[in-house]
Amino acid sequence: MRVHGFLILLLICNSLSAISLDEAKKMAEENNKYFLSQKANLNQAKWNEYNAITNFLPKFSLNETAIRLDDNTYNKAIQTAQIPVFNSNGIPTGDYIPFSPSAMSGGMYRTTYTTQLAIQQPIFNGGKILIGYQIAKLVKEQALLNLESGKNDLNYQVAETYLNLLKLSDVKKISEKALASSKSHLKMVTDKYEQGIVKKSDVLQWKVKGENDKIALEEVNNSIEILKTLWKDLLGLKNSDNLPMPDEIDFIQYENEIEKYAEITEEEIDREIDKILTQAEITNPDIKSLEIVKKISKKGYLIAKGNFLPSINLQFQKQFESDDKLDFDGEDSWNLMAVASFPIFQSGANLTNLKRSKYEYLKTKLQLDDAKDKILMGTKNSFYNLVTKAKKVNSAKVAFKNAKENHKILNDLYEQGMVTNTELLDAEIILFNGEMNLTSAYYDYILAKYNLNKFIKE
Repeated sequence: MRVHGFLILLLICNSLSAISLDEAKKMAEENNKYFLSQKANLNQAKWNEYNAITNFLPKFSLNETAIRLDDNTYNKAIQTAQIPVFNSNGIPTGDYIPFSPSAMSGGMYRTTYTTQLAIQQPIFNGGKILIGYQIAKLVKEQALLNLESGKNDLNYQVAETYLNLLKLSDVKKISEKALASSKSHLKMVTDKYEQGIVKKSDVLQWKVKGENDKIALEEVNNSIEILKTLWKDLLGLKNSDNLPMPDEIDFIQYENEIEKYAEITEEEIDREIDKILTQAEITNPDIKSLEIVKKISKKGYLIAKGNFLPSINLQFQKQFESDDKLDFDGEDSWNLMAVASFPIFQSGANLTNLKRSKYEYLKTKLQLDDAKDKILMGTKNSFYNLVTKAKKVNSAKVAFKNAKENHKILNDLYEQGMVTNTELLDAEIILFNGEMNLTSAYYDYILAKYNLNKFIKE
């Protein structure tokens, strides 16, 4: 009973450490640092849009200045001069009028405090403010699409690593069986050699195969450990000792799909490709992002055109005080200005910038059209790869079935002494290679399916 209870506890612990593919994707989205940086990029783009909106709104500023005159300047300003008085004929009357520069300005202070409120309102700036907001809005949309694309890439990386870990785990089991079988056959032929029934070369052949199987198993174990490092990084669990491992996948759920694609006709392939290419153009985030980049580049060209247009701005200033005390109790005044600026000659800067923006837009358009073609080409190739992997599964099934039958026949004949040791050894190699090929074919098909999902949104 104690042993039985221990086994149940062990199974429970194993089940807790296993993780489904959907759970792994969710964990990666929550913890993967690169994906989190893409989320931060989206938030940055949102605030850039809000910032662009502020360019339409008035700007308020309260300005406080304090001007301190040096002694020499101040003394000259407060000195009083005697200005002679002239009659209508220009002859001095002998009278004098006292004059002081500070009196003309309403008083001169050694320290003058001035408080002003300034309001600036842009009216028209060659369309740059409006286009700048439109660009910020497009950048936000692009950041959202980049986040979706990043999610697709992350999900594929998680699926790829998840499936490769499962594949290596299954390959490890097959390698362990192959090594155990080699050891069993080695013991059998060793006993027969000691009885003088078989040659020493038969023993040596099984020893060589046993060593090869041992090295192959070590290579698989090392590959698993290497892949675990990537797996931990993808899930964002670098500092965690508890690394959940992939849960097993039932291949039966994919059998109908595999049969469908393995028996697909050329006409059906053409129809399916047309369908997924249309779907990719509509749903693929990278293609939609490329369209936005073209729009942004065109907006930049429009801004360059706007540099030839005038700009109009309003400015209102309200002065609360200007005296020798900071008490908001001095003389006040206000003024309203409308400033219109017309670019006449900018040393050719506007023209060269316009030409540069024009060719930059054309270059961007051609580059992005080429990138779009490559994405669609990748989508098409991905579907062909899916069909090929499905056919390989069916081919591997037939090969493994024949390998098992061949191994059984030769094993029976070998026990009767009707075939050589080499023939049995070859049958053994073919058997385990066939099992590995079939296992790998299933995982390759599932991975090809996830690869296609990178391009299209179901």
